[in-house]
Amino acid sequence: MRKPILLTLFLLSLSCHSVRSTDILLSMDEMIYFGHIKSLDATTAKNNFLSNYWSYRSFKASQLPSLNLSANLFNFDRSLRALQNSETGEISYRDNYNMNNSGSIFIQQQVAKTGGTLTLRSNLERLDQYSPTRRITYYAQPVTLSYLQPFFTFNSFKWERKIEPEKYERAKREYLEQLESVTIKSVRLFFELLLSEMNYQIAVESYDNTKAMYEIAKKRHEIGATKRAALLQLELRMINDSISINTQRHSFRSKTREVKSFLGLDPDINISLKMPESLPEMTIDGDVAVGKALDNSSFLIAQNVLKMEAEREVARAKGNKGLSVQVNTQFGLSNSASNFADSYNNLLDKEIFGLTLKVPLMDWGMGEGRVKLNKAKYEATLNKIQQAIIDYKEDIYIQVMKFNAQRDFCMLVSRAKEIAQERYEITVQNFENGTVSVTDLNTAQSELESAQKRFISELSNYWLYYFNIRKASLYDFMSNTDISAEYDRLIEK
Repeated sequence: MRKPILLTLFLLSLSCHSVRSTDILLSMDEMIYFGHIKSLDATTAKNNFLSNYWSYRSFKASQLPSLNLSANLFNFDRSLRALQNSETGEISYRDNYNMNNSGSIFIQQQVAKTGGTLTLRSNLERLDQYSPTRRITYYAQPVTLSYLQPFFTFNSFKWERKIEPEKYERAKREYLEQLESVTIKSVRLFFELLLSEMNYQIAVESYDNTKAMYEIAKKRHEIGATKRAALLQLELRMINDSISINTQRHSFRSKTREVKSFLGLDPDINISLKMPESLPEMTIDGDVAVGKALDNSSFLIAQNVLKMEAEREVARAKGNKGLSVQVNTQFGLSNSASNFADSYNNLLDKEIFGLTLKVPLMDWGMGEGRVKLNKAKYEATLNKIQQAIIDYKEDIYIQVMKFNAQRDFCMLVSRAKEIAQERYEITVQNFENGTVSVTDLNTAQSELESAQKRFISELSNYWLYYFNIRKASLYDFMSNTDISAEYDRLIEK
């Protein structure tokens, strides 16, 4: 695609309202280019990608060690507490009058492969007791290393490491596909505006031509060479052409406003379109298109994500079904003293080990039922994926087949337009000579208008077929290069 820098700067200046009214001529390539840099659709595609990028960044950050600080401050407690005498068993209420402050700093790391959590922590606690005597106690734990490891349970960290990178890769390719959707919309609007402009021009030319023929027929009628019915037929057509002018003018203005809105152009700008030049002589190999689509597009990645998500749910159901074991280990140093410095002297070893078991003795088959349910969903997902791949390939083959046939079809339609033009000119000459009827003239004119409109329509189909294949394959068959983007620049902006 050409990048008309001068025109870009010009239009950017227009968007800043430095120039309030001007005329611009846009080719199809320029329409696509401005659609990519100025349209709301392109901005939305970028924002969607950035949203997925920051989601992936959050996932990556969750895999790194996190440094945290926590504190529990000014916990003042003055109340009565029920205490039981260890010798007599008597329960009595005693005055409780203290304040507790504690703080800790810790580094935590998730171990994705095992699903465990490793924590290195340093704690300090101060207890101020006001009754029955004033007393301060420090409890220090300078270093505590703990590890919490579940067994026979669902490991969410492992599945996140498998799925999240695939989702991000899918997001990158979806961004390119959304840009190609902007290309397709640009091309569609280009030809819709071109056809709308042609319809308006045809209506004006038809009215002028019909009016000229009416004047000729009117003079002949005065000398008796033309029947009144033929004269009325031309007058009726002239009225219909006048109505058509108003209809097509409104349609053209409406479509022009839609294009300006899409491109973000000032309403005062007058847009003219440049008809695409000769069609490139190009044939696309269906197998190559399918291969590029499977390699480059987001389709296979999306299917793989669906498969892994279904596998994850099976693993989750299995992990939550039976025996679960959790091991909690802590190793560190600690001490307690009446002053801060002494609490860090003569540290004592601290070792804690715990094992937690959970065994469902009777769940009435609920756990096994969840496993079978998710296995069935997994098999259904595999079947859907297989069918989706078949349909995806077939759809691309059909698009390629239509595209390869469309150029020849456009050539035929172009030739039909030339024939209709020549036939209309001959018919007009014969009408002026009085050798053909008004009906023949109207037929020739209608055939010409139909051929002109069909040519634009088929030309539009040609380019839409091509860009739809390009979107599906993320491959430019004209330059024989994969379509890519500078993702780092998108993130920096």
